[in-house]
Amino acid sequence: MFYRLAQIAVRIYFTLYHRVSIRGLRELEEFLVSRGGSPVILAANHASYLDPPAIGMVFPRPLRFIAWDGLFRVPLLSSLIRALGAVPVNQEDKSSAARLLRAVIGFIEDGFSVLIFPEGMRSPDGNLLPLEGGVALIALKTGAPIVPVRLDGTWEAYPVGRRFPRPRKVSVSFGPPIRVGDLPPGMTDKERRKRLLDSLEAALISMRGPEARTRPKPQAKP
Repeated sequence: MFYRLAQIAVRIYFTLYHRVSIRGLRELEEFLVSRGGSPVILAANHASYLDPPAIGMVFPRPLRFIAWDGLFRVPLLSSLIRALGAVPVNQEDKSSAARLLRAVIGFIEDGFSVLIFPEGMRSPDGNLLPLEGGVALIALKTGAPIVPVRLDGTWEAYPVGRRFPRPRKVSVSFGPPIRVGDLPPGMTDKERRKRLLDSLEAALISMRGPEARTRPKPQAKP
């Protein structure tokens, strides 16, 4: 019950303050029904603390995702992200990628869909950072499909270093699932991981929405 109430409260906030738009949700719901409740991996770009609640408020099933314990010191935010499936991890655990991977795989084995940010950190300028390989490894270990999720406008609303969010338009887009079973046969594990990451990166780039049009371009490398 509290999970649904938290979703409603967060949805009201995003609707009124960020004029949120949702794309691809109906197709995602149909895909989830076709899987009979089996978990999926939501893999999203990450530019803001607004990203987890923006996804959790609309995903139709209970989620699990890792959040650093500092976020749980803010009373209201702590209650909301806990209700939406956040699991606190302290800074010591943060240093162990293997421990985090085991935790996420455990969520999936328990029947929960998981939310992962493959960039590993919030983007400082809103542009997509290189993706880390953990999401592909988890998909190969569990067989769970990867659902690309594109967030736009969250960086403009609440970038790194800003104290309070601004009233900027936000969009959440769910893309077609990337299935481990669709990989060509005969590939090595390394090739399979790279194919999954390349497919995910291409999806996140192609899903870039109009809310990101004013985002500054990354500086060219010297």
